[in-house]
Amino acid sequence: MHLRSTKKHWERFARTDPFWAVLTDGERKGNRWTEEDFFRTGVDSVRDELAGVREACPDLRLGSALDFGCGVGRLTQALAEHFQHVTGVDISDEMLTHARRFNRHGERVRYLLNTSDNLRQLADNSFDFVYSVITLQHMEPVFARRYIAEFVRVAAPGGVILFQIPSVSVRHTPRPFTLWPDTLLKRLYRDLRRKLAADPIMEMHGIPRAEIEALLAASGARLIRSYRYDAAGTTIESWGYLARKL
Repeated sequence: MHLRSTKKHWERFARTDPFWAVLTDGERKGNRWTEEDFFRTGVDSVRDELAGVREACPDLRLGSALDFGCGVGRLTQALAEHFQHVTGVDISDEMLTHARRFNRHGERVRYLLNTSDNLRQLADNSFDFVYSVITLQHMEPVFARRYIAEFVRVAAPGGVILFQIPSVSVRHTPRPFTLWPDTLLKRLYRDLRRKLAADPIMEMHGIPRAEIEALLAASGARLIRSYRYDAAGTTIESWGYLARKL
């Protein structure tokens, strides 16, 4: 799915059930998340993540942080309790409208719309900490790879990068047999069905660990550690990557 289509689906999620779209929980679907409970999960997640980061990088600077795929600002707001300035970036206008409404940190937090497959609106060497979880999995790998390279570019020298992305699916569902080969016409038909779908679609993708590690090295970052990231769900084999810009 192209980013234009991805944006359309996330705009629909933002209009219908924004909290659940960000943090899927079967019992909370249908706008059953309360604002307090939802944002508390962000505070808890960031606290735990940063504890692990500080163990590996005790000299982590707390000047500026980037939250890529910020949605309604669940993690952005939590990061602002630790960093002086935080930038949240998202592909959805509607999500950012919610995020600005929920902002409790004034001008120390800014939210930016980004609909391109790069982060050119952000300067080189800008952030002490770059953070992205449960976001890269919702886009085609070709775009995720570009964004990961951009994470390294916008990180300050010595800056820390932490992101999550699945590697392979735990539950493999074989493609059903069909007499209709995977032709251009078939792909166009699938795209048309997606565009006409009444409900928004949440894509799930992954990139093998070896590819991620090679990409980080080629982009100018040193991988500190990779680890299973089960917080993203149990139906996928997901990994967290902690790296540092050289």
